[in-house]
Amino acid sequence: MTTHIPRAIKYLGEQHAKGYPNAVHTMGAYSTAKFVELAAAHLGLTGDQVHKFSTFTCENKAYHVAMITDALQDAVEAGHPECQDMVDDNIDYLLSCRDGVSWRYFPGFEPLPYDADSLGQIAQVLVRAGRAQSETLSDAFKLAALNAWDDGPISTFFASDPEDRTIINKIWGRGRDDTGRDVEVVANLLYAATLYQDKIGDSPLTSLLERATKWLAIQQQPMGFWRAAWYVGTSYSTYVVVRQLVAAGGYQTSIDRAVRFLSQAPAPDPLNRALGMLAMGSANCTPDREHSALLQDTQFHDGSWEAIPLLDNHARVWGSRTVSTAICLKALLRQESQ
Repeated sequence: MTTHIPRAIKYLGEQHAKGYPNAVHTMGAYSTAKFVELAAAHLGLTGDQVHKFSTFTCENKAYHVAMITDALQDAVEAGHPECQDMVDDNIDYLLSCRDGVSWRYFPGFEPLPYDADSLGQIAQVLVRAGRAQSETLSDAFKLAALNAWDDGPISTFFASDPEDRTIINKIWGRGRDDTGRDVEVVANLLYAATLYQDKIGDSPLTSLLERATKWLAIQQQPMGFWRAAWYVGTSYSTYVVVRQLVAAGGYQTSIDRAVRFLSQAPAPDPLNRALGMLAMGSANCTPDREHSALLQDTQFHDGSWEAIPLLDNHARVWGSRTVSTAICLKALLRQESQ
């Protein structure tokens, strides 16, 4: 660990200085135009909006910068103060990406609703950084709470009128994962709300935490994992759900089943192995040293890891060397501290 962690931090520092170019996720022009067409047909966009957004360049790195920042915050807490300036810069950037009351996955693309995943990921690092002021998150949390269903889950995409949730999710879910009830997204937002409650106090989501977390536990598959809607494989979704179940307390049976699955079926690639390690670490179960050995053996000489696909946007998968590196770094830091 004495060389692998500093090399990963050095790589992230180099990417930070360049503005994280390989953490940018771009939606193709054809998809952009088709989404605007669907939104115009079902949600009543004006002619000016259709004209403006049909050729809009949909690019996002805010969500991924938040994931990177989370790992850098771990590094600071583990005794790497050289990461603090990067954290501070990233937080300023994330706050600048706030688009009205909350965050959109593609900032500035107004036909795209605010989403629970972006809010959850960004809110987590804001809370950890001490930058989660009420005026920044209160209205976003209120909108999220408005989009909760009676049985617990919170809609992936937010509607100002909850009656529009179904059609909004059908448009943006591309006909596959279009219910808006996505376990990894719900878990990510709930964890942000849990952190907020623990460090700051109640939020508009506080009253929903117990019911929504119970819903998450019920979605566990018989083998012990959780299926993802927007991510490749089961490692990410299982990690973020386990993290929330541990934070909530009282779900040890579900957590044990997940750890057993991850232990018996370890992923062969470093990104998903790192996510499995993080899930086990969240459950206070120290992964075998072979897990960290795989990460060490697959690290490139420049300190990075391969851009293994993480997101599944239904048309093509997407990954980033910088995001892979941040997640692997986070796993090694967790392993080192246990």
